[in-house]
Amino acid sequence: MPVYKLRYFNNPRRGRAELSRLILHQAGVEFEDIRFPHSEWPAIKPTTPFGQVPVLEVDGQVLAQSNTIARYLARKYGLAGKNDWEQALADMYADNIHDLLNAAAVPFMEKDPVKQKEMYEKFMAETIANHVVLIEKQLNKNNTGYLVGNDLTWADLAYYAYFSDFMEVKFGSAFLKDAPRLKALIDRVKALPNIKKWTDYRNSKYPEEN
Repeated sequence: MPVYKLRYFNNPRRGRAELSRLILHQAGVEFEDIRFPHSEWPAIKPTTPFGQVPVLEVDGQVLAQSNTIARYLARKYGLAGKNDWEQALADMYADNIHDLLNAAAVPFMEKDPVKQKEMYEKFMAETIANHVVLIEKQLNKNNTGYLVGNDLTWADLAYYAYFSDFMEVKFGSAFLKDAPRLKALIDRVKALPNIKKWTDYRNSKYPEEN
C-alpha cells in the first residue's frame, strides 16, 4: 500500500485539496492530511514542483496540480470511469469545475466590498445559473443519477465538493431550485457512508470551514 501525504494550506475554506480528500475517503484509503499555516509557506514553496499546493507525496515522490492529483487517485481506486470514453467524460466534468473555481477566484480577490458584491452577483446570475442549466440537461441525458455511466466517478465528487461544500455554504441553495437532478446528485454523494463519515469528522475537527 502506498504511503500518501497530501499537503495544503490550513485555509478557513477547504480549497483545492478537498476533492482528493473525498476520493481517498470514498476509497477507504489512509493518508496523512497535512495542513500548514501560511507563515510556513515561504519555506515549503521551494520544495514543490511549481511553487503551488496542493501536492501529493507518494512514497517520497511528489505530484502537483490539484486535478492531476485527483485524476491519479480516481484512476487508481476505480473512480475514473469504466472505459476510455467514460474517463474522458469524467475529466471533462472535473475540468469544468476547475474553470468554475478559477471564475470564483476573481471576485474573491476583489478588495472593494461593494464591487466584490456586484461581481459575486454577476457570477451567480451568469456563470453559475448558465452552468446549472447545462448540467441539468446532461444529467437528464445520462438518466442514471450520475454524471458519467451508471456508477459514481470522481466527476460526481467534484460536483459535490463545489456545489455543496462551496456554493451552498457561501450562497445558499436557491441556485438549485430549478435543478432537481443536480440537487439529487449532491444529496446522493452526501449520503455515501464514507463521505458522510468524513464530512461529519471534518465539520467537528475544522468548524472554521463551515
